[in-house]
Formats: sequence, structure tokens, C-alpha cells
Amino acid sequence: MFENYSLVQFGTDIAWMAAVFLVWTFAIYWLHRISHLTHPYNPLWQVHRAHHKIPYLSEPSGSKFPRIGQFFLWLGSWRASLDVILVMTLPALLIALAIPRYGIPLLVFHYVYELFCSEYALDHNPRIKGDIVKYFAWGDFHLFHHTASKNNFGLVITLWDRVFGTSVDPEPGTAEKRQLQMINLRKSR
Repeated sequence: MFENYSLVQFGTDIAWMAAVFLVWTFAIYWLHRISHLTHPYNPLWQVHRAHHKIPYLSEPSGSKFPRIGQFFLWLGSWRASLDVILVMTLPALLIALAIPRYGIPLLVFHYVYELFCSEYALDHNPRIKGDIVKYFAWGDFHLFHHTASKNNFGLVITLWDRVFGTSVDPEPGTAEKRQLQMINLRKSR
């Protein structure tokens, strides 16, 4: 199978996979950003706004084994599931249909990431802070987005936030403090 597979072909495949990953993250950055245009006729906002009502810091933090529904991209409600399907899965699926050799591994990456790494393991984990969140949209970086929804739209990586000027690097722990303030404010009402 690999007899005719050269180092040049390997390098080409790596370059294509990186390019496909960047195209996908570009698409999901913009779809997520569009999801924040608060207009009654924006279906992405109508679906996505429920995600911002979840008090992530009031939930136990850390990696949990996925519930059975998550294996079928059921994330607890039809809005949460549709949000991920429209913003992240659909672009990966379209890329997989257009360029199967590189798109199918991307689709598998997205599935595994969504199943095991998103939510409390990486995206909403307040223990992830410091230099790593300058590159990956995890922990403090993404949680800050939940307290200042005009910034930090990147999902998985922060590159496109930096390119389009929507990146804010919070001081370590700032997002956690702001979210706890929001949770306490909601409880006092």
C-alpha cells in the first residue's frame, strides 16, 4: 500500500490537510461570528443564543465520558445540536464531499473533537489558561467570549480572531471571574 508513497507525497498531503483545516476554521469562525448578529431573522442567532445561557462554570469542570446521545451529535437539546451541526459539522461535511482525501480526516477530527474534547474538557474548562489560549480557542479564551460576545469567535484555534481583530487575550482567570459574577447576578434576580 505504501510502496510508492514518497516523502514528497507525504509533505504534499500534510500541506493539503493544513490548508483544509485552515479553510474549515475560517468558515466556522465566520459562521460563529454571524451567529452573534442579534436579529430576529437570523436563524443562526436563534439557534446559537441558547448556548450562551448555559452557566458553564456552575457545571462540574473537566473531562467526562460522552453520554450516548453525543455519539449521534445530540448535545442535550435540539438547539445545541443544530448549532454544532450548522456551524461546525456542515462545513466539514461540505469539505469532505468536495475533497474526500483530506475532508474525511477533517470530518473524523471534528467528530472526535466534539465527542471527547469540546465542552468541559477544553472549550469551557476554566483551568486552561496562559500561553496556550493564545493559539487554541480553549478555556479562558472561549469562556471570555461567553462574557464579551463581541470577541473571541474562534472555535478550535484563535488565528482568525487575530487576523480580523476580534481577539482579546484575557488575564488568566478573568473569564472565570466574570462568568461567576454573571451566575451570581442571575441567581439574585
